[in-house]
Amino acid sequence: VGGLVALALGLPAQSPRSARIRRGSALLLAALVTVWTSTTVVTTITQRWGIPGEWSILMCDVGQGDAVLVRSEGATALIDTGHDPALVSACLDRVGVTRLDLLVLTHFDKDHVGGTEAVIGRAETVLHGPTDGSADERLLEELAAAGAQVVSGQAGMTGTLGGAHWSVLWPRATALFAAGNDSSVTVSIEGGGVPRSLFLGDLSADPQRMLRASVSGVVEVVKVSHHGSADQDPGLYEQIAPRVALIGVGADNTYGHPTTTTIAMLQGSAVGRTDQDGIVAVVGEGDTLALWRERAASVVGGG
Repeated sequence: VGGLVALALGLPAQSPRSARIRRGSALLLAALVTVWTSTTVVTTITQRWGIPGEWSILMCDVGQGDAVLVRSEGATALIDTGHDPALVSACLDRVGVTRLDLLVLTHFDKDHVGGTEAVIGRAETVLHGPTDGSADERLLEELAAAGAQVVSGQAGMTGTLGGAHWSVLWPRATALFAAGNDSSVTVSIEGGGVPRSLFLGDLSADPQRMLRASVSGVVEVVKVSHHGSADQDPGLYEQIAPRVALIGVGADNTYGHPTTTTIAMLQGSAVGRTDQDGIVAVVGEGDTLALWRERAASVVGGG
């Protein structure tokens, strides 16, 4: 029944005025079907006109780029900062995040670290991908000078975020690829109210294939690699069978992201994409897993 609710509430993006009307209709519809589905799932969504206060994962709308918040028991991580400090700062302000227990800079492309200026002095620990030149090193020096512990991320590293546990799955200690997309720090996070999640940075198909051996079992939420480009490994996505797939992507981008082949590959997952949905947030886990879209609230099946 929850799956049917998800379809019923998956409304397309509209003009701001029309979106407000349609969103209100969606919330009313969800309320009407509460009797037929899990009260926990539907009530979590229908009682919110704004961003659900109990989100555990939230993808900021920063245009063509990535900036994803993960929160557990009062501790917060930010994975990448998008390309513009103003955009990521606005997102953090909107959800009341002033301090970061963990900042992950998956790699140093501008659409992933260009907004870092907004969080200098606010991050306790910085986990970063391989550097490629003096500009990358200077950014890390600025973060360290502002009080952050700066650590180069490698497979095998683990840590905690509130009640959640995180693990670095990639890159390996012995470099297999040059700094950049294919050496993106790839992190798995779960527990403490955070559904089992995998954040793939900008890995292309080759390192994704190599990553399969490091990922056991299914994943509830995946941050789709490289803004939904065509360079994906379908085998990895089939293996992890994500219920929710998040894509950070700019409207009318010139790259054709996300590609039709990638969207087709994600069939069976609830897709949240910032170009169409604005901010997207994940609430709950397991049977109560729900996906909130800024431009159309919806529910992912309740089990």
